[in-house]
Amino acid sequence: MTDQPSSPSRPPTREEQQLRDELLRQGYSAEEADVALRDAGILAPGAAVPGPPVPGSAPSGPGAPGYGHPGHGDPRATGRTSYLVGLLAWLPIPVVSAVIAGIAMAAVYPGQRRRSALAAENARRAANWGLTYALGVVLSVALTVAVIVATQPETPDPDATPWQVLFLTPVLVLSVAHLVVTVLGLTRTARGQVYAPPAIPFFRAAEPRS
Repeated sequence: MTDQPSSPSRPPTREEQQLRDELLRQGYSAEEADVALRDAGILAPGAAVPGPPVPGSAPSGPGAPGYGHPGHGDPRATGRTSYLVGLLAWLPIPVVSAVIAGIAMAAVYPGQRRRSALAAENARRAANWGLTYALGVVLSVALTVAVIVATQPETPDPDATPWQVLFLTPVLVLSVAHLVVTVLGLTRTARGQVYAPPAIPFFRAAEPRS
């Protein structure tokens, strides 16, 4: 009996490897990091980002705590993945990373809602926050650009103060709020609790059937 050759995995992109390393440094296992990337649509199903484990990261695989038992010590069953992908906002791509993070938080919702009731509720609320965050950033940047174009003089004064950048203040406020929401979301979901950040209800809770 001959062993089947394993198919080579594609090399990870810099963004994938950076996010995976960041998740490992946060204390999540390699398996959890790969699941978060797959649920966000960053990795193809069944794919994994190769790389050595970061010292201090949690163990994964058979024999590790919670392995193969969703809802029994497995933090993925609480919807924590939705907040893990929120860390994409801290990739070094201003504005774009915020939009990617918000969309990713919404993208994992369909997969999380099939895992458990707790995961579905946390993922729904995280998706609402992610889209609220992304929409707020996009609108703030669009408004700033529109104001700059509308108030641009025919002969720009090099010594003039660009007051229009004040319209970017909401981006800073939203970024700080996103950091707080992500940290609280990771903490609450790790405890098996429902976390409800304030957000536009893009996704509403399913109505109970009569």
